[in-house]
Amino acid sequence: MFTRTARLATLRRTFSTQAGRGYARRSLPLIIAVGTTGLAAALALSPPLYADILEKGDVPSKRSLKGAAPPSTGKDELDTFVWGSNKSHTISPNDSYDSKLPTPLSKLSGVGMALRDLAFHEKYAACVDASGNVYQWGDGFFGETSSSDGPILTLKGKNIIQVCLSNSKVYALSKTGRVYALSARKASQAVTSETPAAEVSWLNPLSWVRPEQPNVDFIEVLPDSALQRGESIVSISAGRSHLLALTSSGRAFAAPISSSANSHGQLGLRKIKLPSPASLTSITEVEFEPKAARSPFAKSEPAIRIVNATTQTAPAPNETQVDDSIRYCDKLFEIPSLKGIHIGQLVAGDRASYARTKSEGRVLAWGANEYGQMGLGPAFTLQYVTVPTEIVLSRGYPSGTTTECTNIAAGGDMVYFTIENTKTIPGQSPSLTVDLLAAGMGQFGSLGNNMYTQSQASPVRVRNVSGLKEYDEATQTTRPLVPKAISASPTNHAVVVVGSEDSNGKHNKNASRTGDVMLWGCNTEYQLGLGRRSNVPMPTPLPVEPFVGGFDVDPTWGRLLTRQRQVSVVRDLEGNTVGKNKAVEQTVVAGWGCTAVYWKVAS
Repeated sequence: MFTRTARLATLRRTFSTQAGRGYARRSLPLIIAVGTTGLAAALALSPPLYADILEKGDVPSKRSLKGAAPPSTGKDELDTFVWGSNKSHTISPNDSYDSKLPTPLSKLSGVGMALRDLAFHEKYAACVDASGNVYQWGDGFFGETSSSDGPILTLKGKNIIQVCLSNSKVYALSKTGRVYALSARKASQAVTSETPAAEVSWLNPLSWVRPEQPNVDFIEVLPDSALQRGESIVSISAGRSHLLALTSSGRAFAAPISSSANSHGQLGLRKIKLPSPASLTSITEVEFEPKAARSPFAKSEPAIRIVNATTQTAPAPNETQVDDSIRYCDKLFEIPSLKGIHIGQLVAGDRASYARTKSEGRVLAWGANEYGQMGLGPAFTLQYVTVPTEIVLSRGYPSGTTTECTNIAAGGDMVYFTIENTKTIPGQSPSLTVDLLAAGMGQFGSLGNNMYTQSQASPVRVRNVSGLKEYDEATQTTRPLVPKAISASPTNHAVVVVGSEDSNGKHNKNASRTGDVMLWGCNTEYQLGLGRRSNVPMPTPLPVEPFVGGFDVDPTWGRLLTRQRQVSVVRDLEGNTVGKNKAVEQTVVAGWGCTAVYWKVAS
């Protein structure tokens, strides 16, 4: 076993060694020429980056929270902390100011108040409570009505485990592998004659007598081709205008969210059958052709062209559903080029898509590449990739090193790869290290390599979280510290939880995600929780002081450590008891200009 003091001391030594002597309190000046007069100004790239454990005096005062409520102290009290942009009242429905430091969100905090998922879009947010019900809030959801009421129950009784947000739609995945779509706006959620009827559940005998009627309009998004016996959808991921879904058998599916779903080839297929607004049984075949593939003036042309298979004439534009309608596309289509490949992870960036193979940990990418977010190297100059193409991540390692990707995270025009690399030296035991690589648009420091590079086509190591090791007192050997969970925001900041490697040496969905919280990237809206607005070009610890006062939070930690704990009761947002003696763990999510830490029901 490791003592907390010994573990933090090891981390301090590791970070200090990587940063170099004296680096922890140093900032790098940049000389910029102004105009043609030859004048120069020395601008600091960032404020001092604290590689060592932060001292109490280094943390900004909590008085900037404007009287925010302190963390709860009860054993079963579970607080959700949020900070960053509050322009659309997503992190504090009753206030209008941005939160400079982590602040408890009272609407999602309380005794046993654990969630299944939490997500933030530009103008609204959504969460899944412990019962699997979906809640929404924010100015984008309420519209012209008051948004001070906080989260409102929308989709109920579907046993949801994950939500993905787009500009106009919310996609929800149930525990049984069913995908639902509902509007992101309250005004568009009125029940219609096309709303699915109430379902009868064998697990709920009361539903046989009196089925619970839906309170919002929604649809179920079904695969276009039949799934195999026992096969179900296990994960979904949404970009700006396209949706990806992965099945338990490793099959990859995609669906357009709007007419620009394949603007850069990110959909992975072109011809799709969409329902007609005149009748749900009437189908129109649409070809989603990437703009750049047709014309150099693609940016000024429509995103799609509609083809009638019988007459080969272009139907009128009103023959397809409008983009904002949840019935724009009600099917998931298997990506042809990935058939026969067992996919282990499928992730959508803003205008790009990424797939990781199950057995070998190889990565395929397709979509936009203006900022090098495909990670295909500087020699690859195409601005888009329409066919899944392998990213050779081993290029950055010496010969004799075996590399395997274990996780992918994407957000905006950035992508992150967790790489396990094993170096074998004759006569010695294999040496395992874990790196976090980044590629894409690093203008705001989101590459994490202490540089502000606008376009990065070759994946680079993220500093302070790559190649870390700790000493195991039991075996008297070192073992790697790994990025256990990473969340990338659409607005160019990222957060990672770094902790000890799992006992089996591999990542799995049921592994504990506890560890040290590190953040970096864009900070113009206080989304890094440091109390200041300057961008940070490499991972820095999240100060623990705003969390002090809560149950089992030690101020001597210096940085925030996510934890796993047992609570005597777990409740949903309606106050109903969902379970007793349940394990919950803290999870960090990077949202649109904001960040949150919440308690998640452990799998």
